[in-house]
Amino acid sequence: MFRIATRALIVVTALVAAISAAGHTGIIQRVLSGDLLQIGDTFVARLTGISAPSRDELIGYQIYDFTRRELEGQTVAIFTWTTDNTAAGIVHDEKGYPFVRVYYGKQASVCFNEVLLKKGYARVDLKYLPEDLKHYVDLEKEAREKGLGIWKTR
Repeated sequence: MFRIATRALIVVTALVAAISAAGHTGIIQRVLSGDLLQIGDTFVARLTGISAPSRDELIGYQIYDFTRRELEGQTVAIFTWTTDNTAAGIVHDEKGYPFVRVYYGKQASVCFNEVLLKKGYARVDLKYLPEDLKHYVDLEKEAREKGLGIWKTR
């Protein structure tokens, strides 16, 4: 009987770990800047692979306001950037914020990180760009070539 209970515990633990690696859902409680979000009551995270201007920069308040209108109060899917699919492997920025990709919209099908790049509201942060997100460079290039957002010429 003890062995069956132990095996069941191991299976449940493995299942929980797999779900954790796949992602979580949460509610965006507060937008702190164009690329920094408070999810739930205490979890503050930075968007993976991008850097948006701060609110006091030229277009920064517009980007903050857009992010706030799109995400605050929304239930989103959150995927942390990990090096080994465990909580211990979560990558953090120099201020200690974990990196996340945020998906929202119908069935959480739209990546908000990519939306900011496509609108020209963010730059790629090469220092914190995982291999599987290298296509962000192309998204930034397209927005720059179209003169969108921060790439707009006067």
